[in-house]
Amino acid sequence: MKTVIIFDVDNTIYYNHKETIPKQTYKLLTELSQRDDVILGLATGRGLAKLHVIKDILDLFKYKILINGSVIFKDEQMIYNEPIKTEDIEDIFKLTEGRDFNIGMVGINDEAVNYWDDRVGYGMKALRGIFPKVDPMFYKKIPTYQLWIFADYESQILKIAEETTKFRVFPWHRGGADFTYPHINKAFGIKHALQNESYDRLICVGDGANDIEMLELADISIAMSNSRFDKLKEKATYLAPSIEEDKLYDFFKDLNLFS
Repeated sequence: MKTVIIFDVDNTIYYNHKETIPKQTYKLLTELSQRDDVILGLATGRGLAKLHVIKDILDLFKYKILINGSVIFKDEQMIYNEPIKTEDIEDIFKLTEGRDFNIGMVGINDEAVNYWDDRVGYGMKALRGIFPKVDPMFYKKIPTYQLWIFADYESQILKIAEETTKFRVFPWHRGGADFTYPHINKAFGIKHALQNESYDRLICVGDGANDIEMLELADISIAMSNSRFDKLKEKATYLAPSIEEDKLYDFFKDLNLFS
């Protein structure tokens, strides 16, 4: 039986708080990558350059579904990308004008914000290793695949999401969220990546709101116990130990997910 296993990055295989890959996770991924019956993939909100935080294991993954499914790499080759249209980004700037929101713009290798303040600093601290430049015209120079919106409260961001039909929201901390096209998500990226791949079983592992669709897609879905999203946990076949416990290898072994 050939199995595809797709992992989220932040707080799934990379422990943001300690800026490290837990030892058991490293062992698990290394052993899985050596099996002929396993294909490994990543599905993350990060762009390519920001995967430097897992550079030691990056070569273990055949597929990289990036920026929440809008960019896909197979090995080192980009096989799909769908940037946001300039006019759609400008609509968000108009919608948030005068309402005290920071707007972030995410490219494959770089990011920018329209202006910097403590809210952006807090969000970047949560992601670790991402330091966007300040450039409100970034989207006119660099293909932009995802927007960030920062506010004082998550409720303010959700209100903005209700006012636009062009984007959907993926909250990731109390005052920050990803905005993508409604059809773009990790499940979309996984389906596109695997459309010509021969396999028997799909396992997906994640902790965030942006992982819900890919868990729904999976034959076996695994939510990390450290997730703050109850809906994600409800969709999961299994709950894995919190990343801070460093027991992911034991978890996979106990459930016979190697076979």
